[in-house]
Amino acid sequence: MTADLAARRFEALRAELPRSSPHAWRFAALSLASRAGAGLSEGTRIGHRQGFDSGPFMAHVYADRAIGRTALGRWLDRRLLDRATCQAFRDVRGLAEAAVLEAIDVAGVAGPVVADLAAGPGPYLLRALTHRPRATALLCDIDAAALEQATAAARELGVADRLATRCASAFDPAALAALRPRPDVVCELGLYGIYHDDALIERHFRDLAGIVAPAQIVCNVQVANPEIEYIARVWRNAAGGRCVWRLRPAEQITGYARAAGYDPASLTADRHGIYRVMRFVRRESEPRATP
Repeated sequence: MTADLAARRFEALRAELPRSSPHAWRFAALSLASRAGAGLSEGTRIGHRQGFDSGPFMAHVYADRAIGRTALGRWLDRRLLDRATCQAFRDVRGLAEAAVLEAIDVAGVAGPVVADLAAGPGPYLLRALTHRPRATALLCDIDAAALEQATAAARELGVADRLATRCASAFDPAALAALRPRPDVVCELGLYGIYHDDALIERHFRDLAGIVAPAQIVCNVQVANPEIEYIARVWRNAAGGRCVWRLRPAEQITGYARAAGYDPASLTADRHGIYRVMRFVRRESEPRATP
């Protein structure tokens, strides 16, 4: 899929279907069934109440344990958890952790600092800390509650002494300039699918390079999803609107990274090919910014 085609597909998903369209009737029926299932399936209940893109929903998906009222509710919950998108979520968590561990291992410094600029509860990074005792982490997010969850999880894992948190936006240049300690690795998992403005993402890569200048960037992008229209017309997001996600070709993100001075070092995909997890390294010719 080209960037132009992805942009057109996104605009089509944002548009409401004509009420007289059989396509609209089908999704209206599916939406009604999903809301009815929220009374039985725990995952569907969380999704419709807090958002299918929310931290609580993702925690339910990661746990991969069907919960529901009655056997029917548990069956419905298992169907939800076995959706290709939910399987991809779980795969990406493992792929992201592997990419972060690789980034730490090749960082070339005694105590690498890894910053996740849109961390949420940051489960994959916290797990990476348990395997790399010399690394430290800085978790940033606009959701203070998610950072509190991360801090609590860090205590349970025994890595709280190597974790700092900061409530800030990844797209705020002032917040980027204030990052301390200066990270060797920057992670951004799930960020680009939430924000729909290509110019914002492209500018963000330039800001990362010019303000933070990490040696490596680990990120992911949703490139294709057979369930994308179902999600857009049936699922609800944390703000209560339709869950319209933006697909982008991996080449588009790679282009932004290259223009900012970073070259691809690794690329992996989930079992369904929905996501790509990418690790970029800063070119040696690009000087690192000083605080």
